Amino acid sequence: MNIFFRILLILSFVGSQAVAQTSITENKEILASIKNSLDYIYNTEVEAATQLNEEIGRELPNHPAYFMLKALTIRAANIPVNLNSPEFQEMKGQLEKVLSLSEEILEEDEMHPEANFFAMASIGLLAMYENDQGNHLKAVGMAQDAYTYLKNGFELKKEYPEFYFSSGLYNYYRIKYPEMHPIYKPFMLFFRDGDKELGLEQLKKAYRESVFMSPESAEYLTHIYLRYEQKPEQALRYARILVRKYPDNLFFVTNFLDAALASEQFSNLNLHVQQLLASDRDFYKMTGKLFDAMLLEKRDQRWGAAEKSYIQSLEYAQDLDSDEAENYRSYAYAGLARIAHEEKKYEAARSFYKKALASAQYYPVEKEAKAYLE
Repeated sequence: MNIFFRILLILSFVGSQAVAQTSITENKEILASIKNSLDYIYNTEVEAATQLNEEIGRELPNHPAYFMLKALTIRAANIPVNLNSPEFQEMKGQLEKVLSLSEEILEEDEMHPEANFFAMASIGLLAMYENDQGNHLKAVGMAQDAYTYLKNGFELKKEYPEFYFSSGLYNYYRIKYPEMHPIYKPFMLFFRDGDKELGLEQLKKAYRESVFMSPESAEYLTHIYLRYEQKPEQALRYARILVRKYPDNLFFVTNFLDAALASEQFSNLNLHVQQLLASDRDFYKMTGKLFDAMLLEKRDQRWGAAEKSYIQSLEYAQDLDSDEAENYRSYAYAGLARIAHEEKKYEAARSFYKKALASAQYYPVEKEAKAYLE
């Protein structure tokens, strides 16, 4: 996924959580309800979020916030979202409603903070999904529209700390992504420059000071330190915060286990693994079996049992086509390669590493596979 779609995807929560910045902040009851709804969404308490959203809708029937909360609730219940599912179509309809209402406001006031946020968030998610469905030209046009709204946020972050999140992510990914994917460098000439270190500091500032963006900042600090900066101990710090506050969010549980294993901190992880395995969704069964295999391999040196769990993880992944699933598929192939090497099955190890390299989404697995194959 190119940098701009990634940035827009990351900004998906900004719209919903910026609702407090102007008129809504004057209504403390509505503000409290929105914060509670977001906590339910983060903890994947879908029924509670849905019920509270309807109460918010009675107070804000034509506000983008209401429809964004509905879209995010659908997303939370189904993440990673299957683009061929009825749930995706329902979520897409809610996002289109958010965009329509935001554009109506912007026709009267093009610098309206809430409307800029909601327009950016909804069109960013819609662009990302169009890209994932292969509609690249349509997605590019939508992304260009969203960039207009993104730029407006750069000037508002001192007044509204929530904007440190979006500014931080842009500053980091604007530099990091072309570093890793040089083919995109020519396209970056059309976007303002970034600063990786400044971006990380802005994300940390958003984590410390923002009211609504703190969890999102912690999630993406986890992601950046684990996937790009190769500092798993720092990733684990933020992942642990999230899993303690939102224990039922299996996506956060997955990130926590990933960071813990990368940090070689193997204690007290089995309950989290079982939590994933108890899910009725193949994605979390896949990650549960994967992390079970990694513990059996790295902590216990039980090669046969680890190999069986790696294979089971890949079986659960057969029908999954998201970037997240592909990333963890590469982990499983790399694990099978390490076991094959331990068993002196060197050709099998090379074969598994080639598969790992084909599925790799990030540097750590890519580095490991390339080093073995050279």
